[in-house]
Amino acid sequence: MNNIVEDIIRGGKFKKLIENVLVHDAREITGLNRIELVVIYLLYKYDEINTLTDICKYLQMNKGHISTTMDGLGKKGYILCKRDESDRRFIRYHITEKADSIVEDMDRLWKEMSRQIVRDIDEKDLEIFNKVSCQIENNMRFMLEQNDIL
Repeated sequence: MNNIVEDIIRGGKFKKLIENVLVHDAREITGLNRIELVVIYLLYKYDEINTLTDICKYLQMNKGHISTTMDGLGKKGYILCKRDESDRRFIRYHITEKADSIVEDMDRLWKEMSRQIVRDIDEKDLEIFNKVSCQIENNMRFMLEQNDIL
């Protein structure tokens, strides 16, 4: 595997872009930390990711840290937690109106950053990249689930 693909998979540059583009200004305005902002944006962007377990899996972080983050965001009025009506064991998190302006700005910046990342790349090449990326993701997920690591 060449170094560029490995760098993309590890995500270091992507994380740096997210920090620089999405999080820096919002941190200055809101006083929220990086993880709090990422969680708020995650809840906004993905309806299906709304439990503590979902968020921890997606961010690959431990439950204690995310639980503390969720408590803080709730106290600051950025999220609400509601017990799942069909399965009372689950708590579902949702952003509040207070978070709307933050996520709108972050979404606008995300879209612009995404456009810049793929600029000058042919549409067919992007389709191939997406297909290959999905297969890599599926392979890694399978390896982790099966403990199929060398």
